[in-house]
Amino acid sequence: MNDSFFEEGGAFDLTHTGPDELTMKLPIPSDSYGMIARECTESSCAPGYFKVKPGTGIVGGQEVAYCPYCRRPAPPSDFLTKAQRQYAIDAVTSEAVGAVDRMFQKALGLGSDGRKTLGGGMISIELAYKSGGRRDVPRPVEQELRRDVRCPKCTLEHAVFGLAVWCPDCGNDVFEVHLEAELQVARRILAAADERRSTLGPRVAARDIENALEDTVSAFEAVLKSFVRRHFATGGKASEEADRFLERVVRSQFQNPSVAAQLLRQHLAIELFADVRDDLVESMTQTFAKRHPITHNLGVIDRQYLERVQSGELQGREVRVSVAEVEAAIDASSEVLVKLYRRMFSDTAG
Repeated sequence: MNDSFFEEGGAFDLTHTGPDELTMKLPIPSDSYGMIARECTESSCAPGYFKVKPGTGIVGGQEVAYCPYCRRPAPPSDFLTKAQRQYAIDAVTSEAVGAVDRMFQKALGLGSDGRKTLGGGMISIELAYKSGGRRDVPRPVEQELRRDVRCPKCTLEHAVFGLAVWCPDCGNDVFEVHLEAELQVARRILAAADERRSTLGPRVAARDIENALEDTVSAFEAVLKSFVRRHFATGGKASEEADRFLERVVRSQFQNPSVAAQLLRQHLAIELFADVRDDLVESMTQTFAKRHPITHNLGVIDRQYLERVQSGELQGREVRVSVAEVEAAIDASSEVLVKLYRRMFSDTAG
């Protein structure tokens, strides 16, 4: 096929760059926040999907980018998502269909209407060519991510699933930034408690405080589980072994700081509360325990809660949790997790 059948310009700025060479420009569409999707092609990497904001981070001349989950280095172009690859295929296919149409029309000598009449008088034959039609090229449909982080090293703004470790641009360890961003959500909920109380009433404000506590406990649990998975991987063990340990031994017990400390010490020889004050650990454990009646019993104190905390509260009454208590639990969680992370992964942390 002669490349003269391809028309220059158009939506993809098609250009002839040689006798048998064409180039097309396919700008990757961004989402409503100005971010574009990226995806790691390593089969074992999960979740592998993230987003970056062009114009932040390393600008111009970047030869290597990184997966924020597994830190696989590769050229930036290697992180196209499946949707973006399909978008490129659809664009090329659309241009090829148009070229084929023009080739047939020229070979058959058809007019602009796609028709040609042979002969005349009583006998004539009409040739007609009907194109299958060029398909519209839809924008790639990407997933929503709202865990946004700004790398303190290269200033890249990016979004990830869960708690990632590495900056996609400079490859530096930014786990602590991700952790603080996650805990900051709970801090903002607490900061709005007084306003919510005055506008929507005390029960809504109390529920916001309870939600902030639940989010804090969930973050604490999720981070410890991510540490365990990385600990197993660092030791050369398969991810399935870490999953079995978390599912069969840990289950949901990382929601209790004291039990979490026992499990880590007994099974992995890891000290959760090294260099952390005893009073801080005790306060965090007491506050975390309030999550049970809040989550499972509409905030009503039950026997299980009283046995766990051994407090003077009365069974059947509602558990009370204050902004100050949750703020202290957030601060304690951050201190415990950051110190543990630096001890476990000192080669990258800090």
